Parts: sequence; C-alpha cells; structure tokens
Amino acid sequence: MPPPTTYGPDHNDEIRRYVLRRDRQTCQWPGCGATQHADVLFMIETDNGGRNESPFYKNGLLLCPKHMEMVNLHDKAFGPLIYDLIQLIEFEQDLQTTEKVYKDLLK
Repeated sequence: MPPPTTYGPDHNDEIRRYVLRRDRQTCQWPGCGATQHADVLFMIETDNGGRNESPFYKNGLLLCPKHMEMVNLHDKAFGPLIYDLIQLIEFEQDLQTTEKVYKDLLK
C-alpha cells in the first residue's frame, strides 16, 4: 500500500488516511505504542511551485500528543529521527508484503 502520489485537491486527506491505516492508529515513537489521541505529523515535501495553496505532504508519522509536542518543540533535533522512523515503517511494510507473496507462491 504505497502512499498517494497524485497531487489533487484531496491529496493531504489521502495521505492522512494512508498514515492512519499504515501505522494502525498507534504512536510510532519507539517503545510508546499509545493509541489515544494519536495524530499525524506530516513531512512537507513539495512547495506547490510557488502557488498560494497549502503544501502537499509526501508522508507522515502517527504520534501521541506527548511525542508530537516533543517533536514540535525540538523539530530540528528530531527531524532526522522522524524521517528514519518513516523509512523503517515503510520498509517493514514492504517486507511483510514480500513475505506474503513468497508464502502464497509456496502453497
């Protein structure tokens, strides 16, 4: 389940739904796993080419309020960590998909 790549008017809502589904509505901070009031921290990747619209998001990460506040207070320090967490989650998902394909082939 790759993230949406088309930049239509509903793109940011589609990214939000994708992240909620991918992260199973659970905080992705290592060792946390909280599910209450978790929200998506978006990673801005495009600037709309100078148009006066909201930026399009490429991906995001689900965080509980505690960890969302930590990241927002120290965004420069946690930026690389958040990017790495997203990459690990995507990689794990790819591994699960590949494992399912191979299991189906071996049946």
